[in-house]
Amino acid sequence: MSEWPKQIISEVADGIFAVIHGQGEMGVSNATFIVEQGRACVVDTMTFPEMAAQMAQAIERQGAHVDTVLNTHHHVDHMGGNAVFTGARILAHPRSIDAGQKLGFPVSVYEHLMPRFKEHFADLKLVTPEPLPDPMPLPQEGKILTFMPAHTAADLAVWFPKSRVLLTGDVGFKGVVPLALNGLVSGWIEALNTLIALKPEVVVPGHGSLGTLEDLLVLRNYFKTIHNLGYEAVQAKLTLRDALAQFDPGPLGEWLESERHAINLERAMKEARGEISRTDLSAPVLSKPL
Repeated sequence: MSEWPKQIISEVADGIFAVIHGQGEMGVSNATFIVEQGRACVVDTMTFPEMAAQMAQAIERQGAHVDTVLNTHHHVDHMGGNAVFTGARILAHPRSIDAGQKLGFPVSVYEHLMPRFKEHFADLKLVTPEPLPDPMPLPQEGKILTFMPAHTAADLAVWFPKSRVLLTGDVGFKGVVPLALNGLVSGWIEALNTLIALKPEVVVPGHGSLGTLEDLLVLRNYFKTIHNLGYEAVQAKLTLRDALAQFDPGPLGEWLESERHAINLERAMKEARGEISRTDLSAPVLSKPL
């Protein structure tokens, strides 16, 4: 492709820079870097090195060098740019590493899901992170929060209590319908409850524009609606199609990737039937969107 999605880099608090990427559509995720005393920590590296390279240049302009990279989960759109930072320590939750290794690198699947980037996947070389140590010190007194499961089998968020900035990874979406295909709706609700209790002032979602506490509340209400309808549909022995006809997405009705509502509702119905549970989510699954 001749033009990569636009990146807007803004300093959302002293030394914390959000990289807001495109509209947050499939394959176009956000990232963040945190600068302190000439060192930088990068949280997520987007899908391709060409995307991460713009962030690396911005870090250089701050007079900093990257010593740590944190991948919030195993999806390629959050770790595909790791190769730009091979001089740094690249880290992820052990369960995310395991999920990524089991998934492998299904080029044909990615080309189907993200056709606008089709010509780039064949040459993409993934850099596998190493397990996240415990404890893991972060700049700006950042704290890592772990959720198992939510969007995936293991998701990380990063909280900066002094500046009240929250990096949600893909536990948070804004303007783009979230996707529970690899996760558990009930677990996602629990994760959002935890993030909401922090009362952040600035929220950097995994996809979409900068947000606030209110955006987390909107997302939690959406998933609560999905979760409740899923259980009601199973009890009433409704098909997915019939259940979907009863679904009101509320504010998310105007968001991108609307086909994901059906995927999320199907996921909630599977959970209600007992077909998926927390113990089932050690291996990721990829399928075509409905």
